[in-house]
Amino acid sequence: MTELRIIILIIGLIILALIYYFGTRKKTKIDNVEDRTEEYKEPDLGLNLSVQRPNDLPRRKSVLTDSHTSIDGMGYEKIVTLFIHAKDGQQFDWYMINTAAEKVGLEFGKDNIFHRYNGFGDDKQLIFLVANMLKPGVFQPDLRTTGLVFIMTLPATMPALDMWDTMFPVGERMAELLGGKLTDENHHIFSRQRIASMREEMREFDHQHHS
Repeated sequence: MTELRIIILIIGLIILALIYYFGTRKKTKIDNVEDRTEEYKEPDLGLNLSVQRPNDLPRRKSVLTDSHTSIDGMGYEKIVTLFIHAKDGQQFDWYMINTAAEKVGLEFGKDNIFHRYNGFGDDKQLIFLVANMLKPGVFQPDLRTTGLVFIMTLPATMPALDMWDTMFPVGERMAELLGGKLTDENHHIFSRQRIASMREEMREFDHQHHS
């Protein structure tokens, strides 16, 4: 009986030791996961223009940062913007954006943003541009972004209404191709009334500047 008790005691100690070992190992594994979670930070998708990277596209100073043509309004009376937002939890990558841009007739410029022109060659005139919604607004091959911004500046050589009637359908089509949603400057989905009011606004601008 004494030997049997000793055997049972030894088995019990082994079981306790195994429970302690696997319990400690599991806790350490959970702690490591929690530590990695705490250290993880959402990557900054904005691009640092001051750092030249191996895969950077050739570029010159962007129209978005040029002090003479800044989109903050310097040099322009009116700036009209549209936004294309990715669906919640999703992003657009460079391949998606570039493919969609080519299909809607946008040209990728040396300033790493897209442009839409009227005319060809030396006589072509800028209608609007399309930039990354995230600062500093440029596109790169390794890009992932939550949205795009369409920018039209007035006055221009073309009537404002003609420019709007060019930009808005391109925005609609590109949003469709990307699977995103098109919104106005207040990030509201366009209704028929909002579209009509925008066209009337452009018409009034033309009346004021060309009458």
